Amino acid sequence: MKAAFVIPFLALFVSLVSALEFDLAAGPEALNDRRCLSQWLPMGTHVKVKAKTLPGFPGQSVNMEIHDDSPHINQYGARKSLDEVSFRFDTQAHANIIVCFHNILDPNYPHDGRALTIQFKMDSGAMAEDYQKLLHEEKLKPMEVELRRTARILDDIQDELQYLKQREGTLRDANETMNSQVKRFSFFSIAVLISVAIYQVFYLRHFFHQKKLI
Repeated sequence: MKAAFVIPFLALFVSLVSALEFDLAAGPEALNDRRCLSQWLPMGTHVKVKAKTLPGFPGQSVNMEIHDDSPHINQYGARKSLDEVSFRFDTQAHANIIVCFHNILDPNYPHDGRALTIQFKMDSGAMAEDYQKLLHEEKLKPMEVELRRTARILDDIQDELQYLKQREGTLRDANETMNSQVKRFSFFSIAVLISVAIYQVFYLRHFFHQKKLI
């Protein structure tokens, strides 16, 4: 009973799952009015994306594209005139995975606010694996499949913690470098202020001597 509780709890804790249903209004293609969804994922994460457009008023066509916001802007998939599609890919960088939808209105139809309903789901990590396929190919028992899933979840946790540790180290080094620069600038500012104060003292002394005030 305890094992049966731990496995679903771990899946809930670490799996990154996004399931949404939303309406996307149609508009002229020139407006480029998109709706984008994003989720940060570490490099090497297996991702499964499913999207479906429900039937609606005619004159609408949904385009979809998937990319990340890394410096290389890796492209993971695209589909025009979306009906129903499924993508699988592995992330190429530590970055936000961005999925954008654009509902294009046919020029022959009026811009009357018509919209299409889009169903979207993104699984990553252990939840993106096809365990039913694994069950049949390797002839595993259900408990063995759950153990495989748990092992993958723990690997995902370890990988993410390792990345966070590396990122913490990078940020700490950057912070120490910044503190060192601020310290040097502070010493320089103090030296400049002292120099200006000494100069002012000598200047005023010379000025008063010239005016024979002292």
